Amino acid sequence: MHNIFCRLLFILLLFTAHCLLPTFCHSEVLERIVAIVNNKVILLSEFEEALEAARKSDQKVTEGVVLDEMINRILILEQAKRLSLGSTSDLAEDVDDNKLIKEYIERRIKALIHIPIDEIEAYYENNMGRFAGKEFYEVKDEIEDNMVEGELKRKIAEHVKELRNKAYIRIQLENGDKDHQVK
Repeated sequence: MHNIFCRLLFILLLFTAHCLLPTFCHSEVLERIVAIVNNKVILLSEFEEALEAARKSDQKVTEGVVLDEMINRILILEQAKRLSLGSTSDLAEDVDDNKLIKEYIERRIKALIHIPIDEIEAYYENNMGRFAGKEFYEVKDEIEDNMVEGELKRKIAEHVKELRNKAYIRIQLENGDKDHQVK
């Protein structure tokens, strides 16, 4: 009797395991990783959201450009957080990442840019026609702001290139781009 009971129990266990096995083995990909930047990931949903937002303002923007911008943003944000920019009350709350990035760029990059007055004067003299007869001191600040913005873009690009060279970046896009690693 004991032998029959053991066999029935064994058969019942096998049947239960057979019925439950497909449920255990069935898995579904809920989210895919598009890129890894140091210890941060960019998820497919985040990437698609950023791509959609970018395409609202520029239909021709490519996936590569959007992904590069997301990677650059993560690298700059990491630097800003590493340097603990923002007040301690801001850090206690969830600091707006855009505010932190802007503050980082203002303090660490833009603050170091200086355009000599002779360069501003030379620009004015070479482009007098654009200023509709205005005197130098009327447009000096405008010229300086434009020159600082141009230099800022160049310095940010240089800084991001430096950060990318030091970072671990792994991009995993399926459509055309091969899985590759950047160091």
